[in-house]
Amino acid sequence: MRIAFYCNKDFNLGAAYVIAYLKSKDNEVRLFFEFNKNRLRMFCPDLVCISCVTANLEWGLNVAKEIRKTSKVKILFGGVHPTLCPETIEREGFEVCVGDGISYFGGTFEPDNTWPDREIFLRQLPPVHRAYQIFMTGFGCPFKCSYCNSQNLHRKLIRRSVDGCIKELQYLKSTGLKYVLFVDDIFTINRSWLIDFLHRYRQDIRLPFTCFGHTKFIDKEIAGYLRSSRCECVWLGIQSGSEDVRKNILNRYETNEEISRACRVIKDAGLKLMIDHIFDLPQETYGTLLDSFKFYKTLSPDVVNCYELLYLPKAEINKYGHSEAKYEADGGRN
Repeated sequence: MRIAFYCNKDFNLGAAYVIAYLKSKDNEVRLFFEFNKNRLRMFCPDLVCISCVTANLEWGLNVAKEIRKTSKVKILFGGVHPTLCPETIEREGFEVCVGDGISYFGGTFEPDNTWPDREIFLRQLPPVHRAYQIFMTGFGCPFKCSYCNSQNLHRKLIRRSVDGCIKELQYLKSTGLKYVLFVDDIFTINRSWLIDFLHRYRQDIRLPFTCFGHTKFIDKEIAGYLRSSRCECVWLGIQSGSEDVRKNILNRYETNEEISRACRVIKDAGLKLMIDHIFDLPQETYGTLLDSFKFYKTLSPDVVNCYELLYLPKAEINKYGHSEAKYEADGGRN
């Protein structure tokens, strides 16, 4: 079968796993970043797969509609948004893969045995993408932050084996990898696994890296292991310096004291600290913003990443946004 994959001008790890699986079953797969009717017609696919999230849904639908103008080929949408809101795709007349793409095509997601096809992306991306790559040692998150829709995906937590991760990293290093960004939701969540992994990483990989941490899963010992394994930066999601906002709006129950302790441990270990902040949260005020500013100054982060809140489909925070919008539409009345 000839299968065309459309992704939005960047490396897409989920799509890369599905592409690798499809190739292992003797399918011919081509990757496209932009719609070009001549290139697509020359390939003559039996199936077109489009991977998208909420932020690039319109791009995906536009690509599908352009293809439909000149071809009756089957078009299949996958990714987080189609999984959570398949009706938004189906009402446009396209099919949807809900959940794991490998399972949809009859396989089983086994990340130690089927590595993502990175080359199909790297051949079209700037060379820097080969040197700086994302990597996941585990999938899923145990927390239920209101602004995230991970809990709605109903994914089981998957932890890869140490050997499986090291073998893939060794291969990537041999093909030009120079820096790793571990994008597990919480890289430090499993203490015993992490210590075993970092021991092997020091021996066999020895490349600098950044990882996502969590205030409840970082202490002096873990920070020391990270530092000795060439970790350069730990990235924490804080989102607001107001304890009330975090607890009542974001479903994040870390106290400022816990956050301060974790950040101090990271800095004392000689690691860089990067934190996230979200603007335009429901019930945000000048006072809560000032609280955040003052609190972040005490943490001495090296980087503060600032984002505007994106209301993701079916995320719990949406109810607060709807309530606030209704209040404003009523002119401040009940």
